[in-house]
Amino acid sequence: MNKYVLFLFFLFSAVPVFAQNIKIQIVSPKELKGRKAILLTREKGFAAIVHSIKLNADFFNLDIASDLVPDLYQLHVSKIKGSLLFFLESGTKIQLDTMDVSKSIVTNSRSNPDWILFQDSLQKPYDERILEYSLGEKRARLSRNADSLNYWVDRQALEKEDLVKKTGVFISSHLHSYVSLYLLKINWYALKNDKLFEKLDIAMANHRTYKFLLDKNKKTNRI
Repeated sequence: MNKYVLFLFFLFSAVPVFAQNIKIQIVSPKELKGRKAILLTREKGFAAIVHSIKLNADFFNLDIASDLVPDLYQLHVSKIKGSLLFFLESGTKIQLDTMDVSKSIVTNSRSNPDWILFQDSLQKPYDERILEYSLGEKRARLSRNADSLNYWVDRQALEKEDLVKKTGVFISSHLHSYVSLYLLKINWYALKNDKLFEKLDIAMANHRTYKFLLDKNKKTNRI
């Protein structure tokens, strides 16, 4: 674990914040009892540890800042490959996959179905196409074929632009969803002029991300 992540861990632990008790269930077979599970917040480029959990029971009570849920979190379990990205809410149930944590099943989270929908309909197809195009770019570089190289680079640029547009459409169709709040945050500079923030459900106004975007939106409108 790098020093920056450790610093964030102690920072989050040391600073008193208004927290709520989040009860989650992590169901695992007996052979996984005693394993360590790490729960992290997800941001672009880094992760910060929220909780380290011993899987000695199925139910866990977590004290998390009241303005940080629902949101995207990541779960790791020692000695099992993969990690699970999911939207955490109080009452969330995770049925652990013993071979690959990423294949674990999440239920009792109202936001997570929207996250799965976004991943399955937009993100995963995009990732598959980008992988294909990047392999084409690699072959073109190896063969020193300038025309082919430009073709594959352009395809990737168009694909990224298309994902941003489709993400904007997704947000517009899910204005009450914390998934849209998260997606707008990580795509803010690409979508800031689309007036999506003003359309979001005001019921999410207490969330830290909403407050962050409110500030961003005010600065954008002043320019």
